[in-house]
Amino acid sequence: MSHHFDKSREANELRKSGQYQEALVLYRELSKDYFDSFTAAGLLHCLRKLGLFEEALPLCTETLQRHRAFDWCRNEVIWTLIQGKLEKLDESASIEETVSVAESILALKPKENATKWRIARQVLKAAKSYSRWEIISQWLDRVNPDELSMEPMKDAQGKEGWCDQAIWNNYRIRSMVETGDKEQAISLAQVAISRFPRQSKFFKRLEALATVRLTRLADAEKIYSAICSTGKPDWWILHEHAQVMRELGKLEDALRLMCRAAVSHKKLESLVSLFSDIGFLCSELKLREDARNHLLLCKYVREEQGWSIPRSIEIALSNLGNEGSEQISPTNLKDSLRKCRTFWFRTIGVQDDPRAQSIRSKKIKQTLQGKLILGHSERPFSFISSANGNSYFCLKSDLPKGITDGASLVFDAIPSLDKKKQKESWKAVNIRSA
Repeated sequence: MSHHFDKSREANELRKSGQYQEALVLYRELSKDYFDSFTAAGLLHCLRKLGLFEEALPLCTETLQRHRAFDWCRNEVIWTLIQGKLEKLDESASIEETVSVAESILALKPKENATKWRIARQVLKAAKSYSRWEIISQWLDRVNPDELSMEPMKDAQGKEGWCDQAIWNNYRIRSMVETGDKEQAISLAQVAISRFPRQSKFFKRLEALATVRLTRLADAEKIYSAICSTGKPDWWILHEHAQVMRELGKLEDALRLMCRAAVSHKKLESLVSLFSDIGFLCSELKLREDARNHLLLCKYVREEQGWSIPRSIEIALSNLGNEGSEQISPTNLKDSLRKCRTFWFRTIGVQDDPRAQSIRSKKIKQTLQGKLILGHSERPFSFISSANGNSYFCLKSDLPKGITDGASLVFDAIPSLDKKKQKESWKAVNIRSA
C-alpha cells in the first residue's frame, strides 16, 4: 500500500508540474492495481490534456459508476465530454445531436457558470448555423450572464476581442430580433453599445436589423449610414445597408454600396448572395450586360464550390441570353470576375483597380541576377530566384534558347499582378545568360 501511495504522490506531482506524459505512465500502472478516485481523476486529467480522447471517453462511464460523488472525478468527466465529444462534433452534425450531447453533460450538474457557458456556446454556434433562434433563446437562459467574464479574449498576437458577456448579449439581442420583441431588442442593443464599446458596430448593426424588422426603413438607413461612415465597414454591413436603400427605392445608391461591398472582400464563396443581388439590381436598372456578368459570376463560384444553382438565377440568365447581346458572355470565373471588378470600381467612382494603379506606379528593376527554377516541363512559366531570396515569375518563351535548370541569369523586372493569389508581384523580362 505504501508503494501505491508513493507512486500516486509522484504521479500527482508530475501532473501538477505539467509533465502529463510521465504522469500518465504512472496513472496507467496505478489503475491496473487499484482504480481509486484519485487515480481515476488523475488518469482522465492527463489523457484529456494530451488529447487522448479515444482512451479517455470509455473511462468516463466507469469513473461515474464508481466515483460520481467525488467532485474532481465528476469535473474531469464533464471536461472530457466537453472537449472530447461535444467540441469534436462534426459541422454536419444535426442540432438535435448537439443538444442531446450538451444535455447529457449538463445532467452531471457542473457547478461553475463558466463550464455551463462553455457547453451552451457549442449549442449556440450550432443553432445559429441552422437559424434555430428559439433554441438559442432557450439555452441563453441556462447561463447567468452577470457571472460571465468581462475580460476580453486575446488572439495569438495578443489582440483583444470579445468578452463572454458581450457574446451572450449579442446572441440574446439577435435572437430577439429574429423571434422576439423588436423594440426590446433595440433597447438592449443601445445599452450594449455603451457597455461594450469595442463591439459597438455589431450592436449598432443589431439595432438597425431590429429597426428594419419594424419596417422603419428610414430610421434603419440612418443607423447603417452612421456605421458605414466610420472606419472601414465590413462587406456584409455594406450589403445590408444596400438592401435597405433598395427597399427605399434608392437603386443607384444601393448599387454603389453593393459594389463597395464587393471590392472590400476577397473570398468569392462568401459573396455569392451579393453577386446575385448586384445582378438582379442591374437588371432592374436596365444594365443588361452587367446583370448577366454578375449572375454568371455567382453561377461560376457556386459551380467551383460544388453548390447548386438557384432556379431564379438560371431563369434570369436564360432571359438575358434571349434578349440578345452586343458582347460575348464570359465563359469562366476568371473572365466574369475581371468584367465585374471593372464595373465595381467604375460604379464607386474609381477609374481603375487600385492594385493596378499601384503596380503602374512602381519603377522597373534593372540588371538583376538570379538562378533559374524551370519547374514542371508542361507548364509555360518558371521562376528566377535572386540572391536576396526574391522570386520572379517569367515565361519560358522569354528564356534564352538551350537554357537549363539552375542556370545563372541577368534580367530586368516589371511590376505585375499575381491573379491567382490576388496580390502584386514582379515579372522577369529581357532575360539573358549571365
